[in-house]
Amino acid sequence: MLDLTKKSRKYNLKTLRPHKHKQLEFFIADDVDISTFRDELASMEHPFFALKAGDVRDREYKNGAVTVTVKPTSSGLATVFDKDIWIYAISKLLEAINDHQPISRTIAFTPYDFFVTTNREIGGRTYKELEKSLERLAGTRITTNIIYSSDKQESVGFGLIDSWRILDEKKGKLEIGMVEITLPDWLYEGITKEKILKISPDYFRIRKAIDRRLYEIARKHCGNQHEFSISLEKLHLKTGSTATSSKFKFNIKQLAKTNDLPDYEILFDPLTEKVTFKNRQQDISSAEVSRKKEKGKREVFKIKKSLLNK
Repeated sequence: MLDLTKKSRKYNLKTLRPHKHKQLEFFIADDVDISTFRDELASMEHPFFALKAGDVRDREYKNGAVTVTVKPTSSGLATVFDKDIWIYAISKLLEAINDHQPISRTIAFTPYDFFVTTNREIGGRTYKELEKSLERLAGTRITTNIIYSSDKQESVGFGLIDSWRILDEKKGKLEIGMVEITLPDWLYEGITKEKILKISPDYFRIRKAIDRRLYEIARKHCGNQHEFSISLEKLHLKTGSTATSSKFKFNIKQLAKTNDLPDYEILFDPLTEKVTFKNRQQDISSAEVSRKKEKGKREVFKIKKSLLNK
């Protein structure tokens, strides 16, 4: 007679596949070195994160069939800089998956490893900022119809992290002062299904939140292609910027002037009000030709404008 005890059943199951990703109670991020940074696809394309701290307004975003609603905590929406915690966790987990190591939705790490990995200063103020970031991530709620699970759902709701804590006592391999976060199922599902893209390690050196968002959008849409163009109005919507149209245009012009975004060159055409991101992998001569063409267009635009004003 077949032994149906719980222990024997565990080893005699024939209808279920084995776990592709072994589960741990918690995953220690410090034990994994990041060779490539990665970001989550949907949040690269759509504005899950605010560009500045203290924004307490609900947001509703629609782009075609995609809907995203973002509700803040009392201390405001999670910001693009708070997202560094997401990118850190995603990158660590993907390294472990690629190295065939067991993973978990709950991740433990030392603040020191996080600060060094994401190019942050190390000091008392930075520790306090980390705690505020965790509060905003846990408090910010997302409702969206972007679904990564195989279940048929019209929409899903989740916090940007499920929970967090800073350990005040040693617990096995976990040391005092380590941070423990639990990622939402939605994000964890996306990681295990590799709904992610590689990003430049220089991402963490980008100073302004708006420039970080522009890099994400360029990486998502341009990727390894030669170029990607988008209207100024639609780009404004995708960034989640609350700036006026004129201020946003000014920011784009400034970035196009400095042109030091990692991986991508940015061009603005004032005639069509289109923004073009170009992959920097193209040869230098063709990039120079592109810049000269854009400069010529700007000069023509100035001449036409001066004639109209006469």
